[in-house]
Amino acid sequence: MTKILIADDHQLFNDGMKMMLSAEDGLQIVGQVFSGKDVLDAVHRMQPNVVLMDINMPHLNGLEAAEKLIKNYPTVRIIMLTMYSDRKFVEDCQRLGVPGYILKNSGVDEVLTAIETVLAGKRYYDPKLTKSTNPNQHADDSFQKQFQLTKREIEIIGLVGQSFTNDEIAEKLFLSVATVKTHRNNINLKLGINKPADLVKFAVEHGLA
Repeated sequence: MTKILIADDHQLFNDGMKMMLSAEDGLQIVGQVFSGKDVLDAVHRMQPNVVLMDINMPHLNGLEAAEKLIKNYPTVRIIMLTMYSDRKFVEDCQRLGVPGYILKNSGVDEVLTAIETVLAGKRYYDPKLTKSTNPNQHADDSFQKQFQLTKREIEIIGLVGQSFTNDEIAEKLFLSVATVKTHRNNINLKLGINKPADLVKFAVEHGLA
């Protein structure tokens, strides 16, 4: 059973999300909070697997709450559920390491997809975000063809750019460490890279990290 905490200061939206998700098999809404300052206490008491959280909340905004959650409860998966598609907010979430970001005009199916994806250790950023704000933008065919990279290799480059080790990447992607090393060797050959620092630089320069 996946335990969900909903953090949103709009009572109607918060209650509506609870009602929709409660109807889904395998999900349990363990709590609702209505301000950022209550998120950490609720996570401590309720031990959710996923926090669905708005950015704009009183007392402590969602970004500030996310930063504290990631530091103190790194196994809890955060999905920002917000009306903001602004590049700044998306980039701030990427920088913090928030794995999920979806817009409030999404349907329940997309919310469920985001939950499933982040629980699998992957990132899910709303496909309705523009190419300039969507961190999944380089999974498209043109970028893959330009550098002859697979989607898995692009995913691994992004994680390397975020300073994840081979062991951590293996755990996140449900791969063996040997498989991750093989992917990295192939990436280095395709990109003509010899040093880990150069791969990090490539990831940053191409918006993968």
